[in-house]
Amino acid sequence: MVSERARYSYEYTVFTILEYLFTRKFSEPVSKYHIMTRVRLPSQRPDRVSAIVDLLVAKGWVSLVKTEHASFYQITPAGETEYNRWIKAFLDFARSLYQIEAR
Repeated sequence: MVSERARYSYEYTVFTILEYLFTRKFSEPVSKYHIMTRVRLPSQRPDRVSAIVDLLVAKGWVSLVKTEHASFYQITPAGETEYNRWIKAFLDFARSLYQIEAR
């Protein structure tokens, strides 16, 4: 059984963040703090989540929206394409394994 405190892999964390942004694509952009506190990533260090969000911006899958007081993030069309192409399939597969193990 997977421990509640077990850290997810780097790849799974990337996929989960992108999925969260994809499901909120018609909502307003969100801050890194929002991502760190609202995405289901127990026991992930904030610096790791921050680095992953920066990577998604660098890849062009997430856009950075800067305001006078804060920065916000939103999925791009390229990010949507990646999500639809292979990330969703991977997450479905990973979650199905977890559900089998949790029984």
